[in-house]
Amino acid sequence: MTTLYTATFATFYDRYYTGWVREFAPRLAAYLTETGVVDRSIVDLCCGTGVSAAIFCDAGFQVTGVDLSAGMLALARERLAARIDAGAVRLVEADATDFALPAPAGACVSLDGALNHLDSTAELERCFHAVSAALLEGGQFIFDLFEPAHFRHWHHVTVIDEPDAVIAKRGVWDEGTRRGMLRVSGAFGGGPTCSRVEQTLVSRAFAPQEVTAALASAGLTPVACDLDPTTAGMRPEALRVGGPNRTVYRALKRG
Repeated sequence: MTTLYTATFATFYDRYYTGWVREFAPRLAAYLTETGVVDRSIVDLCCGTGVSAAIFCDAGFQVTGVDLSAGMLALARERLAARIDAGAVRLVEADATDFALPAPAGACVSLDGALNHLDSTAELERCFHAVSAALLEGGQFIFDLFEPAHFRHWHHVTVIDEPDAVIAKRGVWDEGTRRGMLRVSGAFGGGPTCSRVEQTLVSRAFAPQEVTAALASAGLTPVACDLDPTTAGMRPEALRVGGPNRTVYRALKRG
């Protein structure tokens, strides 16, 4: 994946960018149960700091969290320590395009536009092939992808100015190539814990036909998904530009 979150940014991310997952993941856990899972085990792909993994675990799933960022996983281990000790969660440091698990799971999820960091349809296909290999027959794969409208706010400078954080975000989005980058920089934390935040995010948007073709290449069949991709919990700057913000996809592994 193109974007690899640093340890300092992971702490910043956990505070400011997990609001949507906190709102959406409980509804997703309920939806998986309602639509039927072949096994109550789940792969949380690009699990980040463990917010969604905790929610899935508390909903009765055996969770495997996969993420490439050691900084993200360090925070996830802190958050999930008791659940890890109980054997309900395990964490794996691996790339979303190239991960392998010892046993397949009943479901796989990837949330909050994590897969928008993949830089090409070839990378998306490799990711979906890895997901397919990680699923039992009949397993569900549910993920969301940001649409181009989400990234248009990258053209504008936005600032977080709080007693223990001064962060500026500025970037660019190219509608023609459907690619962009965002630079996040500033200081975060108070007193001796104050740290410099420097992170460049690189993302691209995928057209629906690209997504469905990549799913098909991996033996995953797109099916209807009536989960509302709520905007609750999102940062306000991401909601200033009109248009659909994200799409939630659902696919099944069928023999």
